[in-house]
Formats: sequence, structure tokens, C-alpha cells
Amino acid sequence: MVSPVRLVLASLSAALCLAQPSLAQDVTGSFEAPAKPLWAGEVFDLTLAWSVNWNTFGNLEGELEWASEPLAAEPWGAPALRAPPAPGASRAVIEFKTRAMALTPGFTPLSPARQVMRLQTGVIDMEEYQRAITETREVVSDPGLFRIRPLPPAPEGFTGVVGQFAVDSRIEAKEVRVGETLTWRVTLSGTGNWPAITGLPARQVSRDFQVIGEPEQVEGEDATLFERSVSEAVTLIPQRAGRYVLSAFEVVTFDPRSGRYVQLTAPPITLEVLPGPQGDLLPAEGEAGLAPEDADTLPPMMVGRSRALAPPADVLWRLALLGVPLSLGGLWMALALWRAYLADPYRLARRAHRQMELILTRLLQDPDPAQSRSLIRDWQHNAALRLRLGLAAPVPDAFTDPRWGQLWAEADHTLYGRQGEHPADWADRARQLLTEIGPPPPFKPRTALQRSHLVPVAAALVSLILVLPHGQASAQEMTAKALREAVADAPQDWRARHNLAVALAAQDRWEEAAGHAAIAWVQHPSDPQLRRLWLMTSAKAGYSLEPRASVPRPRDWRGHAIALASPAVWRWSAIGFAWLAALGLAGALYARYRPRPYVTQVGLSLAGLAMAGGLISALALNAYGPLASHRAVVIWGAGALRDLPVDTPVEAAAIQLAGGSVGRVEQAYLGWRRVRLGDGRTGWTREENLLWVWKSPYSTGLAR
Repeated sequence: MVSPVRLVLASLSAALCLAQPSLAQDVTGSFEAPAKPLWAGEVFDLTLAWSVNWNTFGNLEGELEWASEPLAAEPWGAPALRAPPAPGASRAVIEFKTRAMALTPGFTPLSPARQVMRLQTGVIDMEEYQRAITETREVVSDPGLFRIRPLPPAPEGFTGVVGQFAVDSRIEAKEVRVGETLTWRVTLSGTGNWPAITGLPARQVSRDFQVIGEPEQVEGEDATLFERSVSEAVTLIPQRAGRYVLSAFEVVTFDPRSGRYVQLTAPPITLEVLPGPQGDLLPAEGEAGLAPEDADTLPPMMVGRSRALAPPADVLWRLALLGVPLSLGGLWMALALWRAYLADPYRLARRAHRQMELILTRLLQDPDPAQSRSLIRDWQHNAALRLRLGLAAPVPDAFTDPRWGQLWAEADHTLYGRQGEHPADWADRARQLLTEIGPPPPFKPRTALQRSHLVPVAAALVSLILVLPHGQASAQEMTAKALREAVADAPQDWRARHNLAVALAAQDRWEEAAGHAAIAWVQHPSDPQLRRLWLMTSAKAGYSLEPRASVPRPRDWRGHAIALASPAVWRWSAIGFAWLAALGLAGALYARYRPRPYVTQVGLSLAGLAMAGGLISALALNAYGPLASHRAVVIWGAGALRDLPVDTPVEAAAIQLAGGSVGRVEQAYLGWRRVRLGDGRTGWTREENLLWVWKSPYSTGLAR
């Protein structure tokens, strides 16, 4: 007799229907990112999407486990349904969201995520009702793989800031007395790659201020991994009375939304320093290059007349340098054509197309089986190249045209099947498909003009760099009438410029004096008296721009090196060295056709020496910036560059300039001049705000 317990167990076993679906089918997880290029350092939205079988899903249990490396990521947010399942639908998507950032370009793999879920793994059919069987299971998502693009070539001043930011610069009061403390605070705020930002760009301040302590950084409240506001405050004590300009606070950032670099600028701040109870305080040390006892003593005026060498006109400068690369351009263009041919994406496809035609012709001649298999194997190799699949071992599903996929499958069957035979009409169908797609596009010689193919002419571009316009500005306006007229009549008389600067400095018009002193030094930089006046007046005027943003200050060996000659001399030297190098290369080239061993050695040696001299000239011209142009100007005081030649409010202008900026004039309109700065920015300003370096500072027309 069978016991009741055994009967119950038997009935349960018969009634139990365990439908245990595969977890791989019930739950899948994948990482999702915005469907756009991701830049290195860009903060982007990252989503982990769990696709679940809504009929078997119970709930989430525990925390989501995920190792974020190599990304920097914020904690995951709360899970949410992407959309309620439609009536009758069996699947739903549960998503977790966060923000992440990758610093290293290239393919970035992501580790799988792990989540414990309660899932229905079966049901018990009890005849009268059904009871679900649920279990907690750990499910694992698919790994992720994202392509991170490297940033484009960075401009000068870029420190690695990527994202959307804003800058601010402010002081407690715009009028203080000598000896009183003043706090200058700059702020960088926004959303971006804060984990990679080590600090704020350095600022410069006139030597007439004493800096107390170290800059203090304060981070704003509610800071997150990618959203912050960092302020840096420095405490200053003015030592002398006068009007000073605290330099503009500039940060170069990369905006991943627009895919370009952006220069954020907080405008310069004008500060009035009133005399203190005890008058001016002595600085801790004199201006660099000056003895402390001479730091406040103006140099004497110079006697006699002088004339500085003017730089060649910009058109002549360009044509002179352009002749050098053009003389060698034919050879380089031939190299570019050859490089373009080798890099042509259809080069292998064209060859494969020709090979496939030959292979199919031979197959139609009914060769023996061994030769047929060899030909079909060659056909597969060339077909992958002709269709540009980019796969070493394609499968039939890799073809967008199913007819090609069928041919490929039949070829695989012929090569690796037991029969080793291909259908009788296989070659005819293959020839028909090959005829339908036609031959690849022919090689286009104009592709040699693409940037990637012009690498052989990089040396020519080095010469052309010297032809590009440079820019920025600074100036002076009024002084003693006689000296002003002398400078207007002879703008290249550096002695008259020096005397005008001394007269302006004696009237405490330091910004104007600094502009004329700068021009005098640029025209004749080897004179120590001109150098001394320029260093003194620039410190008094509060000129604190970075190199290339203003007239160089020869305080170190680099400054002394470029001061061996004026930018005009360096520009003429660059032209001479360029043509000397062309002469040496031409001699060496001639010796290759008519063997002349000594000519080859002499020509190459001459070209090498000329190139070295040209490189030195180019470095010096780069340090001088726009001052080498015959249209160079100096903007002598803080102001704005406007988009149009209209007197709009200063604060509405997009470009705010500090005193001492340099640039070149490009266009004239009534009393306005459009100036291009050294960093490429352009804008309009009044003629009276400018001092011409090589032309009359009071001329009304545009220098040609």
C-alpha cells in the first residue's frame, strides 16, 4: 500500500510546471551615452539600462555595484522606469543615470555592473490556482565600450579646462589709499572636468603693490564632482598713489558642445590709489634691471635726431617669404600626390575589382576542383577588399546585400564543406553582382590638397607662419606740444619718442608715457636708457599682460636675446635667411643633376646655416608678436573692442582690453580702426586710443 505522503509528493511532481526562463533573456543590461562624439575631459550623461521581462520581474534589492574606473563618475541616481510598459507588452526598461568623464582619449572599456533582483523563476500549478516561485538573483550587465576623442590642437594659454564655465574678477573698492589693504578675488565656476583642474591661472600685478601672504582659494557651497565654483583671493597693499589697471582675468577653455576652444575674459579693473597719510611708501625692491636708488628717477632727455629701420610692408613681407616655399612647391606637391594615392580609400578596392574580374573569368573556364577552390579563396579575399567591409574574416550577415551574403556562404561551403563543389551558376551570379556595383571611383588628384596629404609641405608652412598677421595694442595721446609734433613728423625717431615719454612721465601720465617708451624701445631695443625708461613706465602704468599680449619686457635672457635687434631688423633678416636657404638648396639640387660634390656640401651647409638663422629670426619675431607689422599699434589704456564702429556702452563689448595691448590695424572707418589682436580676436576702437609704432601716432588714414 502506498503511503499518503508518497501520493501527495507524486501529485505535486505531476502538477509542478517549472518554467525557468533564461536570465540572459529575462534581464539584460547595457550602458548608454549620448549619440555624439565624446571628448576627453567632457562630462556626459551615462545611463545603465536594465531590460527586464515585466511578467517575471519582481523588484530590485540592494545597491547597484559598479567599478567606475577608468571613468570619473558621480554616484548613480535612483532607478526609474524609462516608460510604463504598454498594455500587453512583456518588457520594460529600468534605468540608472549618472554623469561621468573620461580623461584619456581612445577606446574606453567599462566594467559590467551587478544588481541583485527578485525574479520569478517558475510557477506551481495547484489545479485550482497557481503560485509563483521567486528567487533573488545577481544579474550582470554587458560591459561598455566608448570612443573618447582627443582634444584638437590647443591654443596658447590652454591649461586643460573642459566644459561650460564662467569667470569673474572683482575688488572690494575701486578707490583706496596707499598703505590700505585690498582684496582682489577671481572666480571660476561652471560644469566641467573639475577633477583634472589643479588651480586657477596666475595673475600679474604692478610692482607698486605689495602682495601679502599666499593666494587663498575658497570652494563654493554645494560643490559636486563636476559642478563647482572656486575663488582665489589675493591681498594687496598699494605702495604709490596713481591710477592702476588690474589685468583682465582670462581662462582658455574647451567647450565640448561646440567642439572649439573659448577664451573667457573678466574685464580689467581700473583702481584709483589715493595718497596715504605718510605719502607714497617705498617698494621693497626696485624694478628689475634697475638699481633701487634709480627706480623713481627719470632718465634725461636725448639730444639729436635718429631714424629707426622700418619693417617691410606686410604685402612685401608675405611675397618675399612666399617665394621661398613656392620655389620648392613642385617637388612637395608631387610627394603629396603620391601620398594621396597611397592613402586613397578606394585604391585596394580598385585593385580587388580587377582581380575579381580575372578570377571569375578563370572560374568560367571550368578549372579543376583544386584550382577552383584556390580561385574562390582569392575571390573571398578580394571581395572583402572590394566591398570595404573592414573585416579580416567576414560572415554572410556582414553584407548589406543578401545576394552577396549567399555567394559568400556558398563559397564557404565550397572551401570548408564535405563536397567541395560550388553551384554551376555561382560564377555567373558573382560576375552579375560585380557588374552591378561597377568599378570603384577613380583616383582624384585633388585629394592631394587635403591637410593629411600635405605633410611633405610642412616646411613651407613654417615659412608662411611669419606671413600671418599678429596683433594687440597700447598707446599715448598728449604731451608737450613740441615733442608731440616732432613725433608726428618723424614717427621712427626713437629719440623723440623717448623724450616724449619722459615729458609725459614727469606729468604723472604714466599710461601714455609707457606707450611711447615702449615704442621707443621697440624701434631701438639695444639702448639701455630706452630699456630702463620702458621698464619703469610699464611698472608705473600697471602693465601686467602676458608675453605676446604686450610689448616684451627684457628682464631675462630671452628678453635680452630678442633685444639684440628691433622687429624690423629681425623681419628683414628672416627674408634674407629664407632666400639664402633657397639658394643653398637650389645649389644642392643642381648638383644632383650635374655631379658637383663640393657644390652639394657647400649648398647644404649654406642652407643649414640659413635655416638656423631663420629660426632665430622667427623666434624673435614671435616674441615681438604684432609689433613686426608696419601697421602695428599700441592701445595705451584699458578699454573695449566693439563688434561695430559704434559708441556702444563699454560693458556691453565682448572684448575688454587692459592697457598695454598690442595689435595691427586692418581697416579704417571714419574715426574708427579695426584692430586684430595677437590671439586672432578683432574689434573696433577709436583712432585716439591707438599709437602707431612705425607710422605717425596721430595720422588719420590707414597705413598702407
